[in-house]
Amino acid sequence: MTDVLRFWGKARPCGPGRGPQWHPLAYHSLDVAAVGEALLTSHGGVGDCISRLLGLPRQESDRLTCYLLALHDIGKFARKFQAKAPDFYPECLGNDPARLAAHYDHGAGGLRLFDADTDAFKLPGGVRSRVWRPLVSAVTGHHGAPPESRGRESMTTLRGSDFGLAGVAAAHEFIQRAHDLLAPPREVHALESRHARRASFAVAGLAVLADWIGSNQEWFPYAEPVQDLDAYWNCARARALLAVRDAGVLPAAASTSLGYGELIGPGAEPGPMQEWARDVPLPDGPALFMIEDETGSGKTEAALMLAHRLIASRSADGLYVALPTMATANAMFDRLADAYRHLFALDPLPSIALAHGARDMHDGFRAAMSRGGRDESPYSGGGVADEASEITASAACAAWIGDDRRRTFLADAGAGTIDQALLSVLPSRHQSLRLLGLMRRVLILDEVHAYDAYMQREMERLLEFQAGLGGSAILLSATLPLLVRERLTDAFAKGLGIDADDECPSMAYPLATIRAADFGASTSVPGRPGRARTLPVRFLRSLDEALVEVERAAGDGKAVLYIRNTVDDALDAHAALKARGLDPCLFHARFALVDRLAIERRVVSTFGKDGGPGDRAGRVLIATQVVEQSLDLDFDALITDLAPMDLLIQRAGRLWRHDHREREGRPELLVVAPEPVDDAGEEWFAREFPRARYVYPDHARLWLTARALQDTDAHAIESPGGLRSLVESVYGDDVVGDIPEGLLGTLFDAEGRAGAERGVATFNVLDFAKGYVRDSGPWDSDVRTPTRLDDQPQATLRLARAVNGRVEPYAHDAAPDEPWRAWRLSEVNVSTRRVGGEAVPPGLGEAARAVKESWTRFDSEKILVVLERMDDAHGTLVGTALSADESAPAPIRLGYNTCRGVELRRSD
Repeated sequence: MTDVLRFWGKARPCGPGRGPQWHPLAYHSLDVAAVGEALLTSHGGVGDCISRLLGLPRQESDRLTCYLLALHDIGKFARKFQAKAPDFYPECLGNDPARLAAHYDHGAGGLRLFDADTDAFKLPGGVRSRVWRPLVSAVTGHHGAPPESRGRESMTTLRGSDFGLAGVAAAHEFIQRAHDLLAPPREVHALESRHARRASFAVAGLAVLADWIGSNQEWFPYAEPVQDLDAYWNCARARALLAVRDAGVLPAAASTSLGYGELIGPGAEPGPMQEWARDVPLPDGPALFMIEDETGSGKTEAALMLAHRLIASRSADGLYVALPTMATANAMFDRLADAYRHLFALDPLPSIALAHGARDMHDGFRAAMSRGGRDESPYSGGGVADEASEITASAACAAWIGDDRRRTFLADAGAGTIDQALLSVLPSRHQSLRLLGLMRRVLILDEVHAYDAYMQREMERLLEFQAGLGGSAILLSATLPLLVRERLTDAFAKGLGIDADDECPSMAYPLATIRAADFGASTSVPGRPGRARTLPVRFLRSLDEALVEVERAAGDGKAVLYIRNTVDDALDAHAALKARGLDPCLFHARFALVDRLAIERRVVSTFGKDGGPGDRAGRVLIATQVVEQSLDLDFDALITDLAPMDLLIQRAGRLWRHDHREREGRPELLVVAPEPVDDAGEEWFAREFPRARYVYPDHARLWLTARALQDTDAHAIESPGGLRSLVESVYGDDVVGDIPEGLLGTLFDAEGRAGAERGVATFNVLDFAKGYVRDSGPWDSDVRTPTRLDDQPQATLRLARAVNGRVEPYAHDAAPDEPWRAWRLSEVNVSTRRVGGEAVPPGLGEAARAVKESWTRFDSEKILVVLERMDDAHGTLVGTALSADESAPAPIRLGYNTCRGVELRRSD
């Protein structure tokens, strides 16, 4: 047995006492290289992508990538790492392992070894050594973040500190053996520094996935160190082919054909935009498609048609649809669930996942990875469990895929909130795995107008990464301001490495735009026949007037929607209508996930396309912004609080949406708003909407919205022809002169905040040009890296119940055999201004600690709230939390029921 095989790489056996208790580091390194090879050869799209990014022929690229993967754990040859399992500490290292410090990051150790002696890594010649650093950082950073570096150290220092003389010698010996075995190319003169930096993000994602699969003992059981490396390499390659197949991470093939009959129903006629998506020639390489059309025009089906064509042409392997909110993501998932099997061949069965809810991805991957490591303890014995380098690869994978939001990026078809996609370009742990998934998927961004300046800047960087890594994107919007359109297309162009389009933007509407490396054009598309309408707008001046209109419409047997701008305003309206004898349904974001999903299903069932007249007649829904985007809902009467023009147009799209219903009269949008007088002062909006003043702080844009609608010839929204001019009347470059002097302060404040938010986002997002290195962004965890800047940041509460001295998730009955899922379904978000900490009832401290120990480290900052049932007719549950006052946190009484959600008030 050579010295190399005396070093352990894995030492957490699934069955202690049965079989080998440790796995040689050299064997594990070859396991991961073999998985990488299997992924590159079986998943041709990834191999082609990395080859293109590196600028190398495919065969050279594959050999180089596999060799780099074999070096991913080179830092484990250090004596400080080997000391983490004293029973298996190699004698050749000398020293007493108990005397060595417990903390050691082997990823950083591997990068320091490279920095100290780059030539020893035997990387191909023909380029300067610094070119290799982002790629070495990518593989040694396989625990989810680029390794930290203390600056260049001498080999003498490493021999005397972390590694020891024998550790460095063993590392060098393994490098030589791996080089002989894997035969990376000798020279790569074509590899440029910018190529290596860009490719490093893809290689980093591949390293994470290969390490997770290669660490799973179901596919790679621990082996005695008796085989030479040549023999073991052949064994590892055979196992890797089976592993990647069983894991379900290989893409499904596209179906041979797709017609709109499968997407919009048999016999249904596609609209003009859908015909454009079906027939437009596809450019070569990554491309941006932007579809601007009115609500209800079939943009989603057009996007799915384009996505299918891209997948069928092998330009992509799947799709991910990103939406503004959880409710819209749920609705999109349901639409995908009906359509995705028409997009892909059914053998093998394609996978579909939702990025935040209770839906499952491919069973093989999820089940095997969960069994393989959910209960593995860190090598340190728990002392530094939050350190990524101390978490075993199998345990990290089990925790990562145990959250529905993350595993979506390994499915053929996925839907979720845009936040999960944005985390791929933020310094969040394992962002590279998200990027690996997205770069081979068609990224569909719906409602791209619906984001603030901070998220728009993040979205721009996301599109830059998507284009730069070779992926395509489809953007959908009904109300996109010209400035936002220009920024998004310019960002994609930057990722392609081409100049921004300096032509005047088209004012046509509906509009289809394509941007690719060698092609760019915008096409005016006719509106859908028979859908043009002029929607009258009538203003109401008070809440009382709105309540009267709701009551009148419900009394006439109409399906009624009343949209409020805050949850507390919605709760007030609900109570007021209950007092008037109505029984409205309430839909907002402050419900536990399990109840929110149930409410969504009821809302879509009642007010969706298939809702029958008997279900809808006289029914009232009070909702917040959760219904204004992407939900296919239809109402006979609609009252809304004043909101910015683009959002009002979105809300109006829920009024008389479906043509198949028989109705009397004509539709009318009722808007509750103060009169847009010429001398409006700074309290013009806040006086009527004291809570919503913080939701839409740019009151000047609200005034412009009210004035534009009031000044139209018919006090109406004309669609589709008039939508572009309405949006630009609020967001155009020349509107400042129309704003009352008393509101200019709010305009300038809003513009200042927007500029600051874009600046913060620019600082937070990763720098594509720097590559996968530590200084490419301010690295932190998933929990701490913000996808949204919010004046009212949210805390996540995990609601629970006490049962026979135990603490169980509120949603225990929804997932009795999957506690992690039951806890996810028990979550609800509230403002951190309202809740700041836990207040577990007396006698339940031990039980609370026990359940929190079962949570993953991603859940460590969530607040446990134990609820008890009150003796009332509403089934109200009550619990206690602590206020956010750090100097003197006080108890807060929390009430919860399935009708109204969470309500908070200070305890006396």
